[in-house]
Amino acid sequence: MFIVKSTVMYTASYLICGALAYQLLTKQFYVGPDPVFTAYLRSEANPAEWAHTNTWLVVGLLVRAVLISLVILPFLGALSGLSFKKRVLVVFAFMFVLMHLAAAAPSPSNVEGLIYMKESIVGAKAFLLTQPEMIAQCLMFAFGLSWIIKKWPSRAA
Repeated sequence: MFIVKSTVMYTASYLICGALAYQLLTKQFYVGPDPVFTAYLRSEANPAEWAHTNTWLVVGLLVRAVLISLVILPFLGALSGLSFKKRVLVVFAFMFVLMHLAAAAPSPSNVEGLIYMKESIVGAKAFLLTQPEMIAQCLMFAFGLSWIIKKWPSRAA
């Protein structure tokens, strides 16, 4: 049951925060006069490429969510022993640092991207404008997962 709830929480946080950030902050990097992310990402600017994204987005998202849930599963006991605030902080730090900021795959918004990607793609503007989405997504997931874990011990007995 934890994997199902965690998967739903991750999927919701990804879709909600991603949709808001795209409309408010990052759409300029995918479409418009200078869509720098289209150098390496599919974009709605190219409908044929975007069709692939629309076909596989949910499947890929669910696979990622289940994998994340499976990795967290062995830590349920330790996390449930923390106060709600500490649990949120730990889950947020885990998600933001390991999945995002320190991820090994280069991205315009992580350390690897700053090292390996061309400056035309990873400038200060792109780096800074992609952070709010990840902060919001990781916080939303951390709050939701912490609530799920808080309820976990009584159900596990």
